[in-house]
Amino acid sequence: MGKKSFRKVPDALRAKIAQLAGDSYQVGVRRHYSVGDVEAGALSHMGIGVENGSLEVPTEALPPGNRGRFSRWNLAGRVVRRADLPKVERTWGIETPNFGDWSKGSHTINFTRLVYQTEIAFGQQIPIVMGVDHQPNGEVDIAFRVDQTFSRKDTSDRDLIFALSLLQENVGAVDVVESARTTSDWLATMPVDWEFLPVGSRDDMLAEVARHVGAGSSGERKGALEERMGALLDLSPINLVYGMSGFQRYLGAQFTSDLVVFENVQYGNALYVMYERWEELSKKSRIELLAGPGRGFERIPHRRGWEGRLRYAVNSRRNESE
Repeated sequence: MGKKSFRKVPDALRAKIAQLAGDSYQVGVRRHYSVGDVEAGALSHMGIGVENGSLEVPTEALPPGNRGRFSRWNLAGRVVRRADLPKVERTWGIETPNFGDWSKGSHTINFTRLVYQTEIAFGQQIPIVMGVDHQPNGEVDIAFRVDQTFSRKDTSDRDLIFALSLLQENVGAVDVVESARTTSDWLATMPVDWEFLPVGSRDDMLAEVARHVGAGSSGERKGALEERMGALLDLSPINLVYGMSGFQRYLGAQFTSDLVVFENVQYGNALYVMYERWEELSKKSRIELLAGPGRGFERIPHRRGWEGRLRYAVNSRRNESE
């Protein structure tokens, strides 16, 4: 799953928030699952399961505290040390015997120190609301939304980071959506919305990719996965990006806001380095891309020496943007 929480708002999400048409938005993400994943308990903590052959998805769920610290804080609250505020004086005392002998009475000794201010953050018990769209071949798309609305005029990121981390702990991916957009409309426009997966350890990310594309623990597909996605991870991307339409079942490695490399670990024989308007280009099929003018991307077939071509394409484009 990669990292389970955030210390800051990812740059890619901040850029997407700035591009939203409306001022208000919510933290949410759409994810694609097989019914087999659901039957195996992948979302049981959200109350999602299969009963008597029927998919059961509640309209909302309160994340359990055992999913991580933000889920726990959402339920029970916590004491927050405000290191961003000036320290204040705090005085406390201890009772001590006179001359070391309690029979002679006692007196109080006071101590004064500069300490950080604290505040009690009560558990908000924010639920995650859900909507579902059934797909053929035993697959399903589920939209998850943290039931909290944000404004682009907000100057503090604290609540936004909390919502992002709450969703990440329970769903394993994050995104944002305009708050005025209904879940049904959101699900009806599946082409294309990308999930940004924070990069964790190499093994964790390979396992996450395998889960997304349904690659098993052995065999030819697993070997292709480790070779191709491993080459991308070796170039230190800032995010992995997963898309479910247009470039269906494609995974991307994002290196800058405008530089994303897409790889199809299922059946593709080439990867695509997109360095202009990648979100627009990624909505096109492979045939549409190759039939177009060929601007804004470089196609690298999986032939001898493809790793070197990939490394040069990423490093040269990344250096241009710095």
